[in-house]
Amino acid sequence: MPDIFTLKKDKNKTPAPKLSSKKKETSSTSQLFSAYSFMPTGVRFDTQEVDETIVLLLRRHWITNLSWLITGFILLILPLFLFSLGNITSIFPSFFPPTFTSFIILIWYLLTFTFILTEFLLWYFNVSIVTQERIIDVDFALLYKVISETRISRVEDVSARTGGFIRSFFDYGDVFVQTAATEENFEFLAVPHPNQVVKIINELVGREEEEGHG
Repeated sequence: MPDIFTLKKDKNKTPAPKLSSKKKETSSTSQLFSAYSFMPTGVRFDTQEVDETIVLLLRRHWITNLSWLITGFILLILPLFLFSLGNITSIFPSFFPPTFTSFIILIWYLLTFTFILTEFLLWYFNVSIVTQERIIDVDFALLYKVISETRISRVEDVSARTGGFIRSFFDYGDVFVQTAATEENFEFLAVPHPNQVVKIINELVGREEEEGHG
């Protein structure tokens, strides 16, 4: 399994930048499965610089997982439902041995757990990271990962898009980061608190511009 980021304390890390946020900093015990971590403590990723501080760690909002969670639950209980209706062996032709049913059920649950694990890993390891220096987007697949990044100084515009009752109610949406013409633009899809994410990135851009002029 690719090691995208690890929990590791760095005693030499510089103090985190002061940023305004209504969201409290995420504790190290809950940030592992959080979709929105502001100033996460003890988290590092494999290309992080010594004096680089993670400001935001983002994943898709947990509500986007409901579809595959419901599907996985149905797949788990379906064999039990068929058993409750009667003799499940009657589904198969009579020339199949009795052990064939057990084999089919075993394969069914193996595929079901594989489906659930795959969907969880895709949610967990597809992350967007914002530091005081860079924006990093990690696109994870089972066999490979693609890491894109840009410097905060290259960011030209940041915008958020939300729409619909579900997105408004659970406060999640898409964040678009436009960079210099020669670099790739970034999309954070279905992340929690998109307006807050835009505000934080804009503050980082403003700080970078002030330091550059200074």
